[in-house]
Amino acid sequence: MVLSGSYGTQVSIEVNLGETMKSLIFATLLSIAVIPPALTETMTLTVQSTSGVGSVQAAVFANQTAFDAGQPVGATMSPADEGQTVLTIKDLTPGKYGIAVFHDLNGNEELDRNAFGAPNEPFGFSNDPKIGFSAPKFEAFEFEFDGSPKAIVITLN
Repeated sequence: MVLSGSYGTQVSIEVNLGETMKSLIFATLLSIAVIPPALTETMTLTVQSTSGVGSVQAAVFANQTAFDAGQPVGATMSPADEGQTVLTIKDLTPGKYGIAVFHDLNGNEELDRNAFGAPNEPFGFSNDPKIGFSAPKFEAFEFEFDGSPKAIVITLN
């Protein structure tokens, strides 16, 4: 590179990246070109709801520990529609997930329970597992998400 000064002087600067820097730049460009980005698509939930009152809320969990702790990796909600309510969950990376939903009839954004701890509002899970006296284990409502668009139907109890 040649720079000219105000009095007609010229300074020549030679830039030498060195072999290490060239290798680093090449490796970076190669990794960008070769590694495809992780797919992140939309999952559509169709929840068989009972009425058009309140909202339907859904939480996406990555494992049993997160489910037990109430720590979802994603959540969504929509005003309830009579018959069925459609919700979308965006930007999930491929992996194993489980979805828990409930129909919030009174708008308090909580799954209301009776004195014995049983839900007072309709609820459900992906895979529609059989419900006993407690919430199902994660493996009963777990599914594989490969990153492509996916549709899931959940029936409320």
